Amino acid sequence: MAELRVKEIINQRGISVREFAQMIGVTREYCYSLLKGEHASQKIVETMGRVLNLPIRDLYTQPDEVKPIYNPYEIVFGRTEHYKPNDIVTFGKLNGKYGALSNMSTVYPVECCGYKFKTSEHLFIALRFSGYPDLQREVMEYKNSMYCKKVFINSNKYTDFLFPHWRENYFDVEVMKYIVNLKYAQNEGFRKLLAKTKGKIIVEDTTMQNHSNMVLRWGCQDLQKKDLVRAVRTSTERYIRSFEKDALAKTASLKRPRSASKQKSFDDKLKAQIQSMEKVVDICEQTILAQCNYTLVGENAMGKILTILRDNGSIDHKFDYPLFLFDNEIK
Repeated sequence: MAELRVKEIINQRGISVREFAQMIGVTREYCYSLLKGEHASQKIVETMGRVLNLPIRDLYTQPDEVKPIYNPYEIVFGRTEHYKPNDIVTFGKLNGKYGALSNMSTVYPVECCGYKFKTSEHLFIALRFSGYPDLQREVMEYKNSMYCKKVFINSNKYTDFLFPHWRENYFDVEVMKYIVNLKYAQNEGFRKLLAKTKGKIIVEDTTMQNHSNMVLRWGCQDLQKKDLVRAVRTSTERYIRSFEKDALAKTASLKRPRSASKQKSFDDKLKAQIQSMEKVVDICEQTILAQCNYTLVGENAMGKILTILRDNGSIDHKFDYPLFLFDNEIK
């Protein structure tokens, strides 16, 4: 019988039981029972695999005896996947090779019911305000999709106007299928860009975004890569603070204060040195993000939609609730 080896794994990584309990969202007492192999449901095992950035089979002492859970390359919505870097094509940053696949990209606008939206994200946000045409028009006219999302979705100002069933039974994913279908049909460049990914699973890489259920619903994260970037940032920030402290101590130890011109020269030199350090850190981060590839974990709803669309030329959608853009019902 295969047994969980999660306790061994977190000990190797220097993670305490209290910290691990917080990572998987349970109490410390319950976490102790999980580490003994008690009450470990399929869902909690998937959560442990996600936060440890490991395939589920690697959480067990005898992986050969563990029944294969699924084929991650058979597309199933709502399921957490563990993707290896050689099998996928990723997109994230808008200026990246496949950045125009993002909903935030302005390269391929989308038209719906005779109304043109700067990005597919604009339309996605507008439909969340079904029944409120004035708000939909505000969204449509907003220039930047990222700030549009921040203003209309990530704040509490418009909460009372949001579509009440948006996340029920993956209704939001069905809406996204509809929108990306429109984008695919209306933009030849978008179709050509998708075709270049042929033979791979498309994955939205959300590694550097805040860890949340929504981020892992739409994309995937490489938590080992994220930890590396954070380690670089933390060590550099610590070094810069120490560097500044030494500079202040040196100034304080002077028998006479520097003249204004010499102090300015000293301050400028210190600032230039810190900026040089920050540039080196940025280079290190970009190198890590480009070269250090481990396992990407998440539901990857956006990537799955794009993969099906590329391979089939369309993707079916089903609306369980009526949805309106201005006075037009979306079918």
